Amino acid sequence: MIPSYTLSTPAIFDITPITGNGTDRQLTVTLLIFILDPLKMPSVMLNSVSVDSLVNVRKFNAARYLHRTSTIAAIPDELLSAIFHIATHDFHDCYDAIFHATTISHVCQRWRNVSLSTSSLWTIIVLTFPTHRTQFFRTIDWLARSRSRPLHLYMDFRDPAWNWDEASHCFSWKNMENVMRLILPFAHRWQKVELLTDTWAPIFTFLSYTSRIKSVPMLQDILLSRCNAFFAAKGELFRPSAMKHPVSWFGGGSAFHSLRRVSLAGVHVNWANSGLTGLLELELKYHASEVMPTLHEFCDIISACPELERLNILGWGPQIDVNVAPKQRTLYLPHLRDFAFGFIDVDHAIDLLSLFYFPALKTLSLEDISSSLDPLHPCDSSRLLEYLTAAHHGSCTTLSHPFPCATCSPYPLSLISSLELHGLTSCGASLRCFLQETVTLDHLVLSGLDKTNLQAIVPDLIAAALCPSLLDLKFNDADPTIVPLLASLPVGIVRSSNSPSMRVVVVADVADSDDAKHELMHVLWAAGVEVVISGNVTS
Repeated sequence: MIPSYTLSTPAIFDITPITGNGTDRQLTVTLLIFILDPLKMPSVMLNSVSVDSLVNVRKFNAARYLHRTSTIAAIPDELLSAIFHIATHDFHDCYDAIFHATTISHVCQRWRNVSLSTSSLWTIIVLTFPTHRTQFFRTIDWLARSRSRPLHLYMDFRDPAWNWDEASHCFSWKNMENVMRLILPFAHRWQKVELLTDTWAPIFTFLSYTSRIKSVPMLQDILLSRCNAFFAAKGELFRPSAMKHPVSWFGGGSAFHSLRRVSLAGVHVNWANSGLTGLLELELKYHASEVMPTLHEFCDIISACPELERLNILGWGPQIDVNVAPKQRTLYLPHLRDFAFGFIDVDHAIDLLSLFYFPALKTLSLEDISSSLDPLHPCDSSRLLEYLTAAHHGSCTTLSHPFPCATCSPYPLSLISSLELHGLTSCGASLRCFLQETVTLDHLVLSGLDKTNLQAIVPDLIAAALCPSLLDLKFNDADPTIVPLLASLPVGIVRSSNSPSMRVVVVADVADSDDAKHELMHVLWAAGVEVVISGNVTS
C-alpha cells in the first residue's frame, strides 16, 4: 500500500529541469496528466494501486488547485512507480513498452532509481530478426530487473527479404537454440509467449526444448506462428517432411497449469498429448491437412474445454474419416460466443460444422480461404450457406444429447449480433436466405464478394428488407471498383422508418476527386444512411 502523505507547503511546478529532449518532456507531461486527473487511469491500475492510494492522488489533485502550484518532486516513489507501470503497459505494441521503459529510466537520476526498482517495467522481453548481441544483453538485463514478475515473451524472427527457400533463411535452428538457452531458465515465469517465424526449423527447436519443461505455472497464453498460409492449400504436404513428426511440447502437456488462450498457425504438436484443456480461446489455422489432429483427437481437445468462448478454425479442421464415427456425435460448447471459420473445401467444411452446437453464438465469421490461395478456382459456398440456414431451423436427429433436443439449433443465426463474410462466391439466393435469418444482426462486414452477390443483397440491406436491425455495414475491400459498384445502386432506395439509423463504411483505395465516390455518397445520403469512405487516397 502506498503511504499517505500531505502537501503542506506549495512548491514551484516546473518540469523543465528534469526533462531533456522533447520526447522526454512529452512523456513527462503525459505522466502528469495521470497525476492531475486520476479518473483517467486505466483499469490496469486496479490491481497495482489500492483505494487509499487513489484517495491520496485525489488529495494531491485538490492541493494543486488550492495552492495553484505543485512539484513532481513531491510525488512519493511508490506513486511514481505506479505511474511508470501505466506508461509502459498501456500499449498494444510490445516495441512501445520497450521504448517507454528505456526512456523513463534515462530522464533523471531519481526516475532511474525508481524505474530500476519497479520490476513490472521490465517484464516484456522482445527479440527480433536479426538477433544482435545488444538484444541479448538487453534481455539479460531485463530478466534480472523483472525479478520474479510474470514475463511476456515476444519473438519475431521473420525476414521481410526472405526468398521463400526454407534452407536459405538466415534465422536457423541454431539461432533459435541460442534464444532458448537464454529464456528457458525462466520458464517458470512465462505468462505469455509469442513466436513468429517464416520457417519450421525455429518452431521445431522451440517445441523440442519445451518438451523438457516440467512446469509452467504462470503460462496463460501461447501464440506460435509459422507465417506461410500456402501450406493450407488443397493437396499441399507438410515441408520439410523430415521434421513432420509431432513433438510433445511442455512435457506432453503436463506442464500446463493455467493455460487459457492458444493460437497455432501452421504449427502442429502431438495432439494426443497436447495439454489443451480448460481453454477459453483456441485458434488453429493454416496447417497442412496431413498434420491436423484426427477426429478423435480433436473431439478430445474440444470436450476438454467446456468453457471455450472463442474458436477460430482457418484452413483445415481435423482429419475426418467418414468410415469412422466420432466419439461424440455433437461437440456442445454452451459458452462459445465467437466463431471464425475459414474453409478450403466445402464438403469438409460441412462435415466439420455438423459436429458443433453453439447455442450462445453471437459473433460469426465465414471466409473462403481457397479464394486467396487459388484465386482462379474459388469454392462455391452456396451449399455451406444452405446448410447453416437449414441447420438453424433443423431439429436434432441424435438420440442422446446432454441438452434438450426438441428445438436443437446448432447455429442460432437469429441471435447473432456480428457477422463477417470474406471472399464468398455463391448464388445470390443462398446468401439472401442466409441473411434473412439474421434478424438481430447489428454489425456486418463484407469483403471480396462477387458483383452478383453484392447486387442481390446491398439494396435490401440499405432499405432494411434484409437484416432490419443493422447499425453498421462495412465494405472492407482494397479493390477500388467496389465504390462505382455501390454507386450504381438503384435510385430511390430509402431506409425503412421502422429500422434504426445505419452507417455504411467503405474502405477502399479511391481518390478524393473520384466521381463514383461522390455519387455513392449522394445515393446513400438520399437513402437516409450515414456514409464514411476511407482508405489510402490515390492521386
